Amino acid sequence: VSNLGGITLQLKNNRTESTNQVLRDLQKEFNQIPGARVNATPFDIVANLVGGNNFGLSVDMYGQDYTQLTKDAHAAIEALDKVPGLEAVDMSIQDVAPEIQWKVDRDKAQTLGVSFTDVANTLGSATNGQLSTYFIDPSNDNQYPIYVQVPRDLRLNVTELQNLPIEGTESRTTGPVRLGQVATATIGTGPNQIQRQNFQRYINVGGRVSDRAQSAVQADMESAMNALHLPQGEYWTMSAQLLQSEKDFSGLGLSVFLAVALIYMLLATQFESFIYPLIVLCSVPLCAIGLVLALFLTGRSFGLTAFIGLLMLIGIVVKNGILLVDYTNQLRARGMPRNEAILTAAPTRLRPILMTTLAAILGMLPLALGLGTGSEMYVPLATSVIGGLATSTMLTLFIVPTVYTLFDDLARKMRRDKRDLDRPILIEPSIGAAGGIETSEVHE
Repeated sequence: VSNLGGITLQLKNNRTESTNQVLRDLQKEFNQIPGARVNATPFDIVANLVGGNNFGLSVDMYGQDYTQLTKDAHAAIEALDKVPGLEAVDMSIQDVAPEIQWKVDRDKAQTLGVSFTDVANTLGSATNGQLSTYFIDPSNDNQYPIYVQVPRDLRLNVTELQNLPIEGTESRTTGPVRLGQVATATIGTGPNQIQRQNFQRYINVGGRVSDRAQSAVQADMESAMNALHLPQGEYWTMSAQLLQSEKDFSGLGLSVFLAVALIYMLLATQFESFIYPLIVLCSVPLCAIGLVLALFLTGRSFGLTAFIGLLMLIGIVVKNGILLVDYTNQLRARGMPRNEAILTAAPTRLRPILMTTLAAILGMLPLALGLGTGSEMYVPLATSVIGGLATSTMLTLFIVPTVYTLFDDLARKMRRDKRDLDRPILIEPSIGAAGGIETSEVHE
C-alpha cells in the first residue's frame, strides 16, 4: 500500500549555508531511505505564481493508456535524472495504489432499471459519504457539514458492499436491487489521480534547476526525452506552464518599449527638442552590454528577476546622458563653441555621475553576493544592475558626446547653416540689453 506524507521546514535565519545547499544535503540523506521516494522541494511563492508549480523545468507526457503512460513517466524520470543541473526529478502523481474496481453489467442493469450513475452514487455515498445538510451552532453561528455514510461495519469488505441497496430502488415492491446483482468487484491497482489537459490524460515530469543555466538544462532535457521510444499514441511537450511563462516573458519586451517611449516623451518636453532625447537614449543599449557580461561571467541565467533589473537600468542609466547633454546645452547657450562645451561638460559632470553610479552599485552589492537569508532569488537582478551601470557609466562619457556631435552636424546640414547655433538664453527686457545706456551711467 502506498502512503503519502509531507512536512514543512523553516530554515534558520542565521544559517551559513544557502537554501540550495541545504536542499542538496537533505536530498542525499533522503535517497538513502530504502523503499521511499522522498523529495526536498523549496516552497517558492514567486516560482508558483510564474510557473504554476515548484518544478524549475518539466515536461508533459500525454497518452490514453494511463498504465503505460505511468511506466513511460518512470522511464522519463530515469532519463532526466542524468541531466546535469536538474535535481529532485519527480512526477506529478503518486505511485499506483490497491483499489477495488467495479465492473457494471450494463445490460443487466438496464433490465433492472438501474443506471450507471445510480451505481456510482451508491458507491460514493457508501465510501466517501454524501453531504446532506449543515448544522448551525446557535452559540457562534458556525456552520458544520453533515455527511450521511453507510455504517463502517457494512463497508469493510467486498461482500458487505455487494449487499448494498442501489439508490432509488429501496421502495420497490419486489425489493431493492443489490450492488452485487449488477456489478462485479475485482482487486486491482490504479492511479491516485488522473490529470487531464485539453481533454487529454497527461503526467508532468520535472525537476529543480540548480547551478546551471536554465536554457542549457532545457536543451539537455529535450535531448533526453527525444531519446525515449514512446509507443504510438503517446507524445511529450515542454510543460504548459513553461510554455505560457515563455509567452508571457516574451511579452515583457513590450514593457521595455513602453519604458523607452515614456522616457523619450518626457525628455522631449523638458529639452523642447526631438533630437536631444535620442542622444540621451543612446546610453540605454550600453547597459545591455554590461548586463550580458555580468550574467555570463557569474554563470547566472537571464530570468524574470534579471529582466526586472533591465527595466530598472533603463530608468537609471539615462540620467548620465541627461547630465551631459543638459550641461553641454547650457555652456553653448552661454556662447561657448560646441566642441569646447562638450570637452568641458564631460569632466565637469564626471564627479556627480560617478557618485550616483557608485551609490547604486554599492547598494546592490550585498544582494549580488547573496549575503542575506533567502536572497538567492534576487542575485540575478542585482548582478544585472551592477553590470549594466558599470559599462553604461564608462561608455556614456565617450559615446554620448560622439553621438551629440554627429546629430549636431546632421542638424547643420539639414538647415544648411554651418554656424554654431543653439537655443539662446532668455534675457529680461532692459535698456542695457537693447544697447542703450543704463540710468546709473547718466551724469549731469
